[in-house]
Amino acid sequence: MSSSGPGAAAVSPGRSPLWRRLVPLALIGAGLVLWRSPLLPQPHTLIWDRPFGLDLASAEVQLWRGNTLLARAEWPDASQGTLTQQLTLRAGAIRVLSFARLRDGTERRGTQELQLGGDEVVHVPLLPGGR
Repeated sequence: MSSSGPGAAAVSPGRSPLWRRLVPLALIGAGLVLWRSPLLPQPHTLIWDRPFGLDLASAEVQLWRGNTLLARAEWPDASQGTLTQQLTLRAGAIRVLSFARLRDGTERRGTQELQLGGDEVVHVPLLPGGR
């Protein structure tokens, strides 16, 4: 009897069955780690907190990184509801410009630095310092 039967051809001499299973699992694991890493843009929900004691009529925010406008949101009626924004952004520093018009006709502006990290939901004051 020779060993060149049907069972001998099923196992290749250079690769074990364990190795063939580990390579795809390692690739999937690396993909999952990269998918949620700060190297790639991640989803964020920004909740803009209204200033206490001010009656807002409308609001606008602009998000800047350097000289690049990343996003802009406008709420023509900012008196009710939640001011939210859903974005996909990379982690890092973002400059926020906010503009608010009050019911009495006056306008308020604010500038602040926002440090985005791994948090999916971020609460940000619409006007820093409540001004």
